[in-house]
Amino acid sequence: MSAAPPPFPPDVLAQLATAAAHLTAAKLFQVASFTFLIWDHVITFSDEVDRIWPQQFSLPKVLFLINRYVVPMQFIVGLDAFNDTAWSVDVCNRFVRFEGSSTTALVAIVELIMILRVYALYGRNKIILAFLLTVLTAQVVVCSASMFFSFRAALPPGFVGCILTGTSPILAALWIAPLITDSIIFALTLWRIRIYLRSGVKMPLMHVFARDGTAYYAVIFSANLMNVLIYLLAPGDLKPIGASFSQLITCTMISRLQLNLRSTVQQSDALPVSSYAATNMAVSSKVAYAKPRRPQKPGFFTTGFLGGSVGANTDNSNAGSIELADKSFVADKSFVAWH
Repeated sequence: MSAAPPPFPPDVLAQLATAAAHLTAAKLFQVASFTFLIWDHVITFSDEVDRIWPQQFSLPKVLFLINRYVVPMQFIVGLDAFNDTAWSVDVCNRFVRFEGSSTTALVAIVELIMILRVYALYGRNKIILAFLLTVLTAQVVVCSASMFFSFRAALPPGFVGCILTGTSPILAALWIAPLITDSIIFALTLWRIRIYLRSGVKMPLMHVFARDGTAYYAVIFSANLMNVLIYLLAPGDLKPIGASFSQLITCTMISRLQLNLRSTVQQSDALPVSSYAATNMAVSSKVAYAKPRRPQKPGFFTTGFLGGSVGANTDNSNAGSIELADKSFVADKSFVAWH
């Protein structure tokens, strides 16, 4: 009596095994990314309570809270859609578009936070703000249009997961557009702080802008570039594997940037305040130092900040008025007011 033939030919079984391995890898990568986000929330929660909660409600604070708490809630729903068998095909088809659209909106919020930093860095220059908002609008339009080239990944019978994917190179705009926006923001930041870098003046606030802006750009650029390369070069069922990580590392980095800035304002030995003519914010380049503030003790969960300690300037030899070379340079209280 001959043995019963296998239910699938060997080549089909090999394809199913590969698909199962790829799907498992995508799910584990998503869980690992979410674990990283929650871990970072836990260890920085005391910093958030100390430095963000006491501030009056403002646009930057609202944006911080949206980024901090809406992203995890969105991701929890995504994790359920990735693993719950109760999601029907029709529901999945609608959800993947919603997931992509909500990600576009949340990434735009992060970019808006970065735009406000540059806006403050340039002394609330309305031209800079209008230019960057135009760039952001273009990013949202491009990312939204690319969603028309996405669809739910078709999985073999028995496989579970509502996964957004696509085959058109146009869908890579989901990561290319933010990459371009971040590059413009980073270039404007470097152009503005070049005066500080050349002056040799110890200004903790400008040091944080330079350090954190560089760290943010390096990490987010790498994550978005990784996604573009994976989408363009990887097999079809692995194309979206890095999307979740890119969004979550962006959420984490922007939270760190805002916490670091508030930390510098509270812990620096001297708070930089510009003195400038009331009729022309960009005329004066004299930087005065306010009365030193008493540094706060670190919270229970505090483990340090990205890139090392913040506001470590203990040399007060530069206290007083400092004349910088570039007369257009302004470092004013808008740093504090907008963050």
